[in-house]
Formats: sequence, C-alpha cells, structure tokens
Amino acid sequence: MNALNNPFATDRVERVLAFRPEWAGTTWKEIELRWKSLNHHATLTGHHGSGKTTFLDAWKKRLIEDGHEVVSLFLNRESRSLTPVGWQALENCSGKTILLDGEEQLSWRARRKFHQLCQQADGVLVTRHSRGKLPTLLHFESDIRTLELCIQQLAPEHHQILSPRLELWWQQCNGNIREILLKCYDALGNTAE
Repeated sequence: MNALNNPFATDRVERVLAFRPEWAGTTWKEIELRWKSLNHHATLTGHHGSGKTTFLDAWKKRLIEDGHEVVSLFLNRESRSLTPVGWQALENCSGKTILLDGEEQLSWRARRKFHQLCQQADGVLVTRHSRGKLPTLLHFESDIRTLELCIQQLAPEHHQILSPRLELWWQQCNGNIREILLKCYDALGNTAE
C-alpha cells in the first residue's frame, strides 16, 4: 500500500480522529462546566500519546467558534522553550485564552514567567504528564479499548490484519496510541495492495 492510500497517514489520522468526549467517559457539557468551575485556568494530564494534544486541538476549535481569541503554543523534547514570538504573544494576553501544549518542557524559571504573564489571560489550558500548578481539567488514561476504537474509525477493513499485533505493540509502546498508529501505518505500508 502506498502512502497516499494508507489510512494511518498522519494528516488523515489528525483529520479523522478528533477528540470524542464519550471515549473519555464524559461529555462536552461536563467539560465546559468543569472549565468554568476552574475559572478557565487548568491542566490536561496524561502520558505520551494518551490524547492531550487531540483534546487541545478540539478545544481550540470550540473556543474559536465561540468567539474567543486563542494563542496556541507547542513545546516538545526538541523544542523546549518558547520562541521570542511566543513570549511576545503572552505580553499582551488580556482577553485571550492561552493554550500551551507541553508545559513541563519549560524550565522552572520560564514556567514561572509563563504563569506570571498569563495572569491577565481570560483562560489558560496547559498539558503536562503529571499534575502541576493549575488544577486538572481532565486526566487522560489511554487503554487498549480506545486504541481499538481508533483503528475501527480509521481503517475498519484492516482491523483483522492489525488486531493480533495490538497487544504486543501496546506493551512495546507503553500505551502510546500515537506511536501504535505509526506502527499500523508501517505495517500496512509493508502489505501488497
């Protein structure tokens, strides 16, 4: 199968697998009520590949559709500090909602500066692997059932081919759904069309 036809191609996965609250045992209404009760300042926690970024993408769309101005920032192991443009966006964040994916990548000093700058923001939502300064809006626990739902959503016709490998991949990838979907991509890339 070539890359264009592979149902696990990254752009297709991002397009098809939007966050579904029911998969996390909740509803948008419950999430919105919790967000309000936390005064729009919260954290999403969970390990790598558990759905934090997928949720953040969906949340950003909902905020924008609701008329909020959103500043979206992203950090990871390769990019561990905010750019000068990112810091500048935080200088005047009054009336904006700040979304920071990967807050734990910031140094202690940078994290302190980030939270000081965000005090005037209408909302702040960060992702972390463990609890931090802000209260938790949602904690993500990936499970193999969620992985199965993802595969059925993306490629029901290939589920039987992939199903016998899922338990092994789950263990190898420590439950990182994103990594397992890449393994699915590779596995289908090695099959004949």
